[in-house]
Amino acid sequence: MKSNGFTLTELLVAVALLGILISIGVPSLQRLIDQQRLDSAQDALERSIRFTRNEAIERNEPVVMMPMTGDWNRGWQVFVDRDNNLELGAGDVLLLEDQAALLSSVAASGQLRSYLRYNALGESEQVHGGFLAGSFRLCPPDLKQRGRQLIINRVGRLRTESRQFDARQCAATP
Repeated sequence: MKSNGFTLTELLVAVALLGILISIGVPSLQRLIDQQRLDSAQDALERSIRFTRNEAIERNEPVVMMPMTGDWNRGWQVFVDRDNNLELGAGDVLLLEDQAALLSSVAASGQLRSYLRYNALGESEQVHGGFLAGSFRLCPPDLKQRGRQLIINRVGRLRTESRQFDARQCAATP
């Protein structure tokens, strides 16, 4: 008499093989998810920086991008700073507010810890006219993976690098 089923041994072997395959695949999947989150965070930050610069040129007046509550990880605001006080006031125009939680850590260097400001020529500058340059570091949850560095030079041009960071470089206040 022929049986149309599986034996207990065959089922146990199949379950064991499935378990092995899952244990191999899940860490790779997590790395892929982390990488996509990092790419998404980079796109959001890059898009806002380019928007800030373009609006300053188009409006022919200074436009500021500032972190929400002093922390870039909580999002940012982009506004026309007509009174040059680095605060969104009554005479200023809010252009963009991005509160999307970034799923990677953002750390900024130099003056960029507080704000990014573009003048009417599209140059990054401080409120009192000095040049403003620095970088944003997007750090992955697993520091063994490469992060991103968004670098703004003295004329306001943005470029991106893929870099390896250590824990000190990814601290909230570098």
